[in-house]
Amino acid sequence: MNQSSPYKSSYRSEIDGLRAFAVLSVVAFHAFPSLLKGGFIGVDVFFVISGFLITSHIFEKLDKGQFSFTDFFGRRIRRIFPALILVMACSLAFGWFALLADEFAQLGKHVVSGAAFITNYFILVDESGYFDNAAETKPMLHLWSLAVEEQFYIVWPLVLWLAWKRKFNLLTITILVAVVSFYLNLRFVKSHPTETFFWPVGRFWELLSGSILAWLLLYKSDLLSRFKLWIDRFLVRIIHFKEVEADGSTASNLMSFFGLLLLAYGVIRINESLSFPSKWALIPVLGAVLIIASGSKAWLNRIFLMNPIAVWFGLISYPLYLWHWPILSFLHIVAGEMPHRDARIFAVLLSLLSAWLTYKFIEGPVRNGKFNNKKSMGLLIVLCSMGLVGLAITFKDGVPNRVVNPFDESKVGHNSKCRGQDKADVCVLGNELSNKKILVYGDSHALHLTTELERQFGSDYKIVVITDGSCFMGTELKRWHREQNRAERCKEKIELLESEVEAKEFDITITSQRWYGYGFRTVDDYHKVIRDRVKNFGISTKHLVIIGSTSDVNYGCEKNIFRPISLSNACELSKNSELTINYVDNFMKASQSFADKAIFIYPHQLLCGGERCSALWEGDVLYADTHHLSEIGSRIVVNQIASKVTR
Repeated sequence: MNQSSPYKSSYRSEIDGLRAFAVLSVVAFHAFPSLLKGGFIGVDVFFVISGFLITSHIFEKLDKGQFSFTDFFGRRIRRIFPALILVMACSLAFGWFALLADEFAQLGKHVVSGAAFITNYFILVDESGYFDNAAETKPMLHLWSLAVEEQFYIVWPLVLWLAWKRKFNLLTITILVAVVSFYLNLRFVKSHPTETFFWPVGRFWELLSGSILAWLLLYKSDLLSRFKLWIDRFLVRIIHFKEVEADGSTASNLMSFFGLLLLAYGVIRINESLSFPSKWALIPVLGAVLIIASGSKAWLNRIFLMNPIAVWFGLISYPLYLWHWPILSFLHIVAGEMPHRDARIFAVLLSLLSAWLTYKFIEGPVRNGKFNNKKSMGLLIVLCSMGLVGLAITFKDGVPNRVVNPFDESKVGHNSKCRGQDKADVCVLGNELSNKKILVYGDSHALHLTTELERQFGSDYKIVVITDGSCFMGTELKRWHREQNRAERCKEKIELLESEVEAKEFDITITSQRWYGYGFRTVDDYHKVIRDRVKNFGISTKHLVIIGSTSDVNYGCEKNIFRPISLSNACELSKNSELTINYVDNFMKASQSFADKAIFIYPHQLLCGGERCSALWEGDVLYADTHHLSEIGSRIVVNQIASKVTR
């Protein structure tokens, strides 16, 4: 690079204020999602800030010929590792006492991926299945954003160093990579929304937006100042109708105003139902860029971002981000449901206290002082050791012996042989040579019956199973899965079902769906569905069995009975909470008048009795998760099927 930078980076309190906005938005979104639906864009603001600060540092060091990968990564280690190690250690310690074996094993895997900074890949490769736990029950899930930043810190310094060595234009390289990343974000956000959200290819443009701003402030600061003055003179002339000396403050104030306006609009307007990042991420990214570019002279920056309270939150923003999610997640786990508002307020306050203590007594002493190289090496060893501990926990299957009354997943898990069947094939259970045949089709609510169906009917019947999670079969689909590949797979399963029906006759046809999850809202909707079932299978089968809705229970109900630490009474659910199920079942009952040959079975009525709807049956757990039946629950439903059909 031929030109040198006249600009020297220094501490900017407005950036700490911007960090405060980012972290408080994320915390508010996680603790009170209904109040701030777009709070997750705080992560995008963090990305811009990180890209700006890191690239500014690299440019300055390259200009001086002082850039060193050892120094760069040493600084990153001393900045990131101390709080991360502490949060991981505390999470594992609490998990030892509070989590059941499978949950603790999952936490161990997440610690490994967090220590390796690959959480954003790991959660997709290993845990993208339909039956996976809710996001709220993964205490290390938030490390995905830290993984994206770390991957940027590994790749981007090397790219800039090589470009600098070859005397390439750094701005051109930065813009080119940013444009490619933004294009990939737009190109794949519909077809692969999860990957685009978590993977760096769809996120690097956000960090690089900060990098571009860093280049402009470092190497074109005079040009930017003149541009601000020109705008200032123009605006002052319009406002005052006369010549007034301009100093750039009006332009800075406008940039700050529009930046804050964009961020406020983003946290209010953006929500989880929108494709994201996509073009929507431009709102927080541009807002953050405008605020950083407006500088410390902007009046709104001084008022909202540079006041002592905002700066304090900014200083503890990193440990606060690390602490808040595990605390909220563990609270959700031991409560078995979304915690009460007061409990979530307490969790946020505990997160603030933990973050301040971490900043005061861990981060500060480690980042400052002498022996930096030894500190960096020691932290690297400790983090690797933490990853090895997580790996050992995983290999030990969550150390089940630490729990006095361990949870037996085999009694409630989804152990069907048809789980994960190939999209192009049917799954065959039971006696494959038998001339008597059973067809089972639907979504995962059909799949969870198959193990018990095989046990009771398998010796005499060939059981053909065609199921797919989140796929409504046999009628016009009301709701496609958000991911295009899942929708295409569902279409293939429907075509497979149609070919099976045309080619064969079945003695018993059993259909089960999560009826209320596909957009049906009126009795006419359900009439159409039932008519479709009768039309397609009423002639080709001796017995058509239509299974109604399974009740929903709170997450962790099946486990909280065995959990060492539990705040939950989630296995005793008021019937008032089952109004949706009753609503749907009543619609289906109204359809029986023109489907009198079909056998209707309503699991909700079978499994619920008395004044309350319990998830227990004579001491056994009826549910494998929030809405799928356990071995015992499936047996009760299949027993009812067996009593209604003639063999």
